[in-house]
Amino acid sequence: MLHHKPAISASKMIVRPHVPWYRRLLVAVIGLLLIALLAWGMFEVGRNSVSSGNGNPAPDPALEQILASSNCLEKYNPALCAQIAELVRQLQISNATRMDLVKQVKSLDEENERLREDLALFQRLISGNEGSSEAELTIHRFTLEPGQLPGEYLYTLLLAQGGQPVKNFNGKLEFVVGLLQEGEKKLISLVDENASKGFPIDFRFYHRLEKSFQVPSETVVESLQVRIYENGESNAILTKTIQLSL
Repeated sequence: MLHHKPAISASKMIVRPHVPWYRRLLVAVIGLLLIALLAWGMFEVGRNSVSSGNGNPAPDPALEQILASSNCLEKYNPALCAQIAELVRQLQISNATRMDLVKQVKSLDEENERLREDLALFQRLISGNEGSSEAELTIHRFTLEPGQLPGEYLYTLLLAQGGQPVKNFNGKLEFVVGLLQEGEKKLISLVDENASKGFPIDFRFYHRLEKSFQVPSETVVESLQVRIYENGESNAILTKTIQLSL
């Protein structure tokens, strides 16, 4: 006959080692320091990305002062300062992109306007001029404006020939720049790729020329003159001078 031992019902007891209070305080302080160092690292990464990001616009000095650690940390915690720095960086990128788009749209509008003028001129020339018995050469457009680079200037010339009958015009162009250098006014002829001051032209209805030239940065360009010569002629048949468009 089997004898069963009576079961003893007792609650489980967990034994933990005793940790002094000063050790718990030390662990808590170390944990808080680690969290603070991590937040500070995030702030430094965000601030550096604003001040030295590749291809990004330089931040405004006032924003730099706001985001400086001595200012920002007095009002906000490091994590919030890092978020502010990132938002400012994104805002600067957005503003730079918007300005580029504005410039591109303006440039496209100006180009479209020139193309519309050229198309209207071309249609008028193609239709012919019944009232004229001789071909007539005219300067339809002649402009001079500063370029993107220091000392760079862009010029555009559009020649048109109308009348009946229309024949090819063969000749050359000469461009003379009026400038101010070291207080002295000078006239300098432009040259083409072959170091020749004569730009040959051969066209029937219209001829468009878009080129650029560069002068030293301390030189002031005041005007540009075009002289049009027909082959076999020593005197210019057309001459026009324009001032710099600012």
